[in-house]
Amino acid sequence: MSKSDEIKKNDGRKYNKRLAPKPISSSNKLGPRKRTTKAKKERISSYAINAMKEVFGGEKEAFVHMAELGKKNFNQMQLLMQYAYGKPSDKIDGGSSTSTKSTPVINFVMNGDVNPQIQEHTIDIDEEE
Repeated sequence: MSKSDEIKKNDGRKYNKRLAPKPISSSNKLGPRKRTTKAKKERISSYAINAMKEVFGGEKEAFVHMAELGKKNFNQMQLLMQYAYGKPSDKIDGGSSTSTKSTPVINFVMNGDVNPQIQEHTIDIDEEE
């Protein structure tokens, strides 16, 4: 079967050729990441604890091994310290790393009185028969 004579290389516009299809990039093929739920995080942590128990005999022995590796390797020591004390904050003062912003309080004072008393103007109407 041969190509038809009616198919042209372009569609009639100047410099408009039919180009070969562009390959889809690898990032688009992967699609969006799967959501990590609380159950998945707990499952991963349980896998890690089970692996520590299987390889080292327990969690304590795994941390002892990390401490031994920390003597030779700074990254291992840093990892052990982060497990023990948490990540270091940028502040040196030793306070909490979260800063709280206080919003200004606006008091509307009437006639210069600190505690104004609002008088009620009620009108009592008696029923007349």
